Amino acid sequence: MKMIRSRNPRRRAVAAVFTLVTLFVLIGFAALTIDVGVMYNARADLQDAADAAALSAAAAIMDNGEGNPIEIAREIAEKFTGDNRVFGKNVELSAGDGIVFGTAELDRDTNQITFTPGDVRPNAVQVEVTLAGNSPNGTLPLYFARIFGKNNAEMSARALAGLAARDINIVVDISGSISYDSQLRNIRETYVNLFDVWTAIPIPRGNNGVGNGIDPPPPGNPNSPNDDPGTGPGRPGNQGGNTDPGASPTGGQRGPTWGWMYDWGTELDEDYDPETDPGLIYLPQNSDWYDDSIVTWFEQVGYTDDEIDRLLSSDDRNTWANRAAVAVGLARWDSGIDDGLWEDLPRGRRRNGDGDNRVENNELTWLVDYPFESGSWYDYLNNYVAHRNASMLRGDNDFRYRVGLKTFIDYVLVKQASNERTPELADTPMQPLEAIKQAAEYLNEFLIDLNGNDHVALTSYSTDARHELDLTSDLEQVSARLNELQAQYYGESRTNIGDGISVAATELVGENARNFAQKVIILLTDGVANVGENSNGTQAGESHAIAMARAAASRNIRIITVSVGSGADQDLMQEIAEIGNGVHFHAEGDIATYSAELADIFQQIGEMRFVQLLQ
Repeated sequence: MKMIRSRNPRRRAVAAVFTLVTLFVLIGFAALTIDVGVMYNARADLQDAADAAALSAAAAIMDNGEGNPIEIAREIAEKFTGDNRVFGKNVELSAGDGIVFGTAELDRDTNQITFTPGDVRPNAVQVEVTLAGNSPNGTLPLYFARIFGKNNAEMSARALAGLAARDINIVVDISGSISYDSQLRNIRETYVNLFDVWTAIPIPRGNNGVGNGIDPPPPGNPNSPNDDPGTGPGRPGNQGGNTDPGASPTGGQRGPTWGWMYDWGTELDEDYDPETDPGLIYLPQNSDWYDDSIVTWFEQVGYTDDEIDRLLSSDDRNTWANRAAVAVGLARWDSGIDDGLWEDLPRGRRRNGDGDNRVENNELTWLVDYPFESGSWYDYLNNYVAHRNASMLRGDNDFRYRVGLKTFIDYVLVKQASNERTPELADTPMQPLEAIKQAAEYLNEFLIDLNGNDHVALTSYSTDARHELDLTSDLEQVSARLNELQAQYYGESRTNIGDGISVAATELVGENARNFAQKVIILLTDGVANVGENSNGTQAGESHAIAMARAAASRNIRIITVSVGSGADQDLMQEIAEIGNGVHFHAEGDIATYSAELADIFQQIGEMRFVQLLQ
């Protein structure tokens, strides 16, 4: 008992010491824990303030409104910094270095963002919010850490924000309908710019002579030297490619001409009437031609009265195209009739006609070569001018049997539109494709000026879709390729919107795509989806387009749709935009109206972007 009592005081003393030490340690840990929590929360508040200020300032420098965007961005950054309290305290940006403007670029090798300060065309903003002795915010006061002589702490948070880079695929319709506003079929629907197409055809093979092109002198080229009568075509006259888009459609040659087809005639306005157009020569089948101008023309060329009577007569029905070709100076008739024009020609330069009433193939000497790689004067005359189902008759039935520049250029647009057949058409302003080209070029120029690190690809579609260009930062290359396209470029006329979306989506998630970039499809059409996955028709085309839109949306691809003209399926384009978490735009009216609307739409698309934190 004495031994037990003698040990208890010692144990109590040791326990007391351990208790005091433990309590001191616990107080220290408590102090450390509380102050670390204060510092952690303050650091989070600082980062929130820096993030908010950087994002708001980055959005401001992309604003194209009035005022200096740099100064506006600085003011906004200061406001957002002040609106975000740090541990219950309002803070400010440090003067000078609190906000820095510059250019942010991705290093594809390291996959890291590099930031270069500079106020010239900045695309990013770096904001730093500081709690320090040399900052307007002072330091962060500590509490229990003062026991250890630590009264305050310094800290800062930095944020870099800029434009969210985009991978954009422009998906353009090049089906047959994308040139309808340049075709005679639409003459009662809108202003048709067929004259502009004619004047822009860049070929040196137009012959503006009459008859043989030499005798008499070509209209519009009266000083052309003569040759022996009827020996062949004269020198090339107007070579096309008029550089004056405001040139009048009357009063002389503006584009390439062929034979007696040298006068454009009446302007294509709302009062246009083919029957009164001096630029069209009316040559009906199964009817005599007793037009005084035709008679005068034949006399000028040198045909005798007997030859003229036979050329004008409807008795020769089976060779109408040959008679028509002679009537408009594309060919000469070596008739074999006594004392006829043919007898004045040197031997070896004339055909041997049989002297009957028929204008037969072997009696023709073609004076004007057909100017394009595909098609023919025969096809133009027989299968278009004389055809009862020619598309130009949808505009006006009186175009039938009327030969001239208007119906010939329309024939080329409708029947010979592919790049393989008539590549020259790519250089003409066929509408509405030309308006789309100009709007896309405007978009690319806008993106270049914005300096937002966007990459753009190009996809085309008609009956099938084709990948035209990889994603690239060389946006001028995209415009150049788009300008090379034309309606029915690949010889296909239908509209496969679904395949256009699918091919575009494949590029946006392929090896050329950037993981950090937003994915955007800009889908354009002027018509109706009529090609499905396994069958044709509107219902199949719509179903295929919707299915491909859903597949693209599942890959986080945003779809912006743009429709042009009253014939476009706006309901389908609206649905595709909603599926793709995008927006639908529509433009229609005359060419000037929808061209202006498309330019505005593409500017809105260029501005339709987000800023994001880059660091």
